Amino acid sequence: MDAIITTLIVIGIIALAIFILVTIIKHKLNSVTRKYLNMGLGETADLISKGLKEETTTPKAISNLAAVYKPKLLRDFPETNYEQFEEMAKSSFKSILDSIEAEDTSLLIKASDSLTQNVKHIINDNKGKGLRECFDDLKIHRMSVSDYKNTSDAAQVAFEISFQCLHYFIGKKETDKALKQLAGRITLVCGTELNDDNNSSVFTDNCPNCGAPIRSAKGETFCPYCGTGVTQVIDKIWLANSFEFI
Repeated sequence: MDAIITTLIVIGIIALAIFILVTIIKHKLNSVTRKYLNMGLGETADLISKGLKEETTTPKAISNLAAVYKPKLLRDFPETNYEQFEEMAKSSFKSILDSIEAEDTSLLIKASDSLTQNVKHIINDNKGKGLRECFDDLKIHRMSVSDYKNTSDAAQVAFEISFQCLHYFIGKKETDKALKQLAGRITLVCGTELNDDNNSSVFTDNCPNCGAPIRSAKGETFCPYCGTGVTQVIDKIWLANSFEFI
């Protein structure tokens, strides 16, 4: 009986010591948060919790420079409309994520050699780690043009995309499915495709009347030699050339 009482007393003392220690730590933390954050420990914890929740539910901010670049883009390529450019970017973007998840670059839609090699690098890097990257339940919040350039050799337009998905890895270090708010930038190029040496070669259309070459990158709709009207098929000369998470 004495042994049991002694044991209970020891347990009680240990429990009391732990309680006192926790109280002291909470008091110290509370003092620190009030000193530097002007709020108590409970308020700080609530703020952190709210921040973590917003991190998974609030869409990422993206650049919206449509007011600057959209008129220039449509002026140079009047054969199409802005929504078609967005659809090209969106389709290419989805195909990139599908290719990474399926580990198959044949799923890429109108991709340049440069982009294909980049996606292959991502796939091989994941394979080297024994992982497969997944993007489930993809939902695009919004997208907008963020840059546009048109030179004598090529035209390129960049779109930023805000999206959410269940992003996780399957493999040796399998991770839990977690809803994440992400953003990416995809660049479409018209008039060039990148070779292995990163030099560019110009795509040309030919005039149906005189056969003269017409530089597609300039968005010309009339033959500069004979004046014949030319209709370009925009979606055949635009390629997805790069992609990155931002």
